[in-house]
Amino acid sequence: MTALGIDVGGTYTKWVTLEGDAVSGSGTVPTPPGPDETVKLAASLAPHAESIGIGLPGHVDRDTGTALFVPNPPGDWDGYPVGTRLRALTGVPVRVVNDARAFARAELALGAARGLADVLFAVLGTGVGGAVALRGAVLVGPRDNLGEIGHVTVSPWGPLCCCGNRGCVETFAGGPGIVRAHGLGTAGTKATAAEVAEAARAGDERAVQVFEQAGWALGVALGDAAAFFGVGSAVVGGGVSGALDLMRSTLHTELARRRPLIGEVTVLPAVLGPMAGAIGAALYGRRSG
Repeated sequence: MTALGIDVGGTYTKWVTLEGDAVSGSGTVPTPPGPDETVKLAASLAPHAESIGIGLPGHVDRDTGTALFVPNPPGDWDGYPVGTRLRALTGVPVRVVNDARAFARAELALGAARGLADVLFAVLGTGVGGAVALRGAVLVGPRDNLGEIGHVTVSPWGPLCCCGNRGCVETFAGGPGIVRAHGLGTAGTKATAAEVAEAARAGDERAVQVFEQAGWALGVALGDAAAFFGVGSAVVGGGVSGALDLMRSTLHTELARRRPLIGEVTVLPAVLGPMAGAIGAALYGRRSG
């Protein structure tokens, strides 16, 4: 059967079609200005799909397919009946999942975590998502909210986060946080985390420090999660993870500092690339077909 998976991001929306476990089609488009437009886009992507999974960067009600707290994409998503609207347009089964849990499902089944049972996941993009797998299953939670590594507090007096807290990992290791900390760009010009990474590799000391700070924040969060869940492996992916090499020193230093308690934590780069979240969404959606 053809399974469509959609990964809605704060900046871009990615989609794949799966035939079995093989990707038969894929694409990336700017995220539409609101949920109505995004659902219409989703309905147009694979007219012959027999199931649809859609991953959202926030909390969702899986039973009803409703977005509960989705702060990063454009528009007002909170309370929006994604599953109901998309089913009405397509007539096929739809499952709505958290994007980080979708990413974890893909990397666990087909990617870097294949063959592992207990794994932490971090997704570095516009925001920072997270997930936990124990005994080979990705944990969910009542709002599909279990494993929010990006909202671990690393600096109580740090930058304000979209979740209402201050000093979350996301404010240091998410794309906008990296750009803001560096100050790259001019009025009216948007810079990207990739440009800050390019500056760091070119010898920009401020950019180097920004990524070292991001690595430290991620290390704190993964260390806390490892202490809580007793897990010794972590997979890091998402668009910003292309700069993982610039974060590794401080990331490993933070994990090593806590080794007497948490043991050795192996950090693996994700291998499915930018489409991992969409692949995971398709895998979840197929289970409803």
